[in-house]
Amino acid sequence: MSIVNIPLIGPTYTNRSLPVNAQVTRGFYATVNLDVGGERLSFQPFPGLKPFATGVGASRGAGTLNGVLYEVMGGSLYKISSNGSATSLGSIEGVGRCKLEEATNNLVITTGVGRPYSYDGSTLTQGTDIDLPSANTVTYINRRVVYDSSNGDVAFSDLSNPLSVNSANVIIAEAKQDDMVAVYAYKQQLLAFGTESIQPMYNSGTGNPPYAFILNATQEVGLAAAHSVSSNNKFLYFLGSDNTIYQMAGLSLRSIGNPAIGQAIAGYSSVSDAFGLCFTLDNTNFYMISFTNGDETWLYNEDAGIWTNLSFGTDGSQHLIASYNRVYGKDLVTDRRNGNVYELDFDTHTDNGDIIQRRRDTASIDGATFGKAGADIFMNSLLLEIEPGTSLVTSESQIIMQYSDDNGRSWSAERWRPIGAQGEYRHEIEWFGLGTFKRRMFRFTMTDPIKWVLIKLSADINISYG
Repeated sequence: MSIVNIPLIGPTYTNRSLPVNAQVTRGFYATVNLDVGGERLSFQPFPGLKPFATGVGASRGAGTLNGVLYEVMGGSLYKISSNGSATSLGSIEGVGRCKLEEATNNLVITTGVGRPYSYDGSTLTQGTDIDLPSANTVTYINRRVVYDSSNGDVAFSDLSNPLSVNSANVIIAEAKQDDMVAVYAYKQQLLAFGTESIQPMYNSGTGNPPYAFILNATQEVGLAAAHSVSSNNKFLYFLGSDNTIYQMAGLSLRSIGNPAIGQAIAGYSSVSDAFGLCFTLDNTNFYMISFTNGDETWLYNEDAGIWTNLSFGTDGSQHLIASYNRVYGKDLVTDRRNGNVYELDFDTHTDNGDIIQRRRDTASIDGATFGKAGADIFMNSLLLEIEPGTSLVTSESQIIMQYSDDNGRSWSAERWRPIGAQGEYRHEIEWFGLGTFKRRMFRFTMTDPIKWVLIKLSADINISYG
């Protein structure tokens, strides 16, 4: 008999061929542990949703103006005060996702179906200028409001009015004859995203407008979803026209997807509805991309470089988060279904009272894992180390283990174990009598509203041939 470590930490990576890989990580994110001598990675629970404000319609997007939160819900713009009260400010046309951008003491709103709106703190106005495009997106750079437009155009507003565009300030991105999808300002560069290309622009200081395309800098990939673009202080992220998720630094692109994510995205009926959000929690940068038609949400931890899934309920469906803003000293998100506003809170272990299912399906192990390919493995016991946190339920919290000997096609009966005394730094949970196998993977499922940190998995095994 010997005690061996079983790989526990890993991404969601379900390959088209299940024997290659069938891992799932849901409701967790991988974090890099800096303590010397400990486990390099662990799974931390993604924060729950703590109620902040009650919505009145589907969330179409949110943003801030002068430190105040605003949200488009249903057919109206609402001001969400620091005490959670919502005040209607006027009508917004359409039903699709909006972009809200703070610019020169105005909140500029694009809907993709009509001319943009501007809210100056007292009045909501829709633009009427004939040269003002029905833009998908809006961005702000150097006192200029910029819009995407049709036929590859990029439109710059007048300095004095975000809803006024002079025809001389509309320029054409000519590297490709593709339609414009979005514009985005990042680190003093203006990026024009087309369906087949990305063209960076800089402030030239001359001409109308005083912007020019950077020579030999066009990226030969376009944008698949106008609202998938998001950024933090290090990188910009987006879903490319080739269904690849990219990370951009300066003028350099890097694919951060993997074949499993690519296969999942290829299976969605549409990806143009995808939206991406960057946010920072506990000094960790994340990029979240959510697919309405795919009914799935992916989360990328920038530090660990690992993709996991977020979901609502127990069936792996799309997470509730529709937008993110850091405002009022809180990390506030909106509910895609009803416009509710929640605080992302590590001490909340439900989604506004609804169960959060956290699940980890490990990579498979076999004789080759231990240098003995083709051998039989007899498992005497399996030991999972966790940090359980404090229970919010009256009965003792439980964790469920199952195993699969056919690469995740079928699973054993559920084996429940209590986690015992809670609040410990580490707690060990053990299962016995797990039999003989050639190849096996493990599933751990948790639904109780407590803190679940997965740390380490090990087993007592015998290896033999025949």
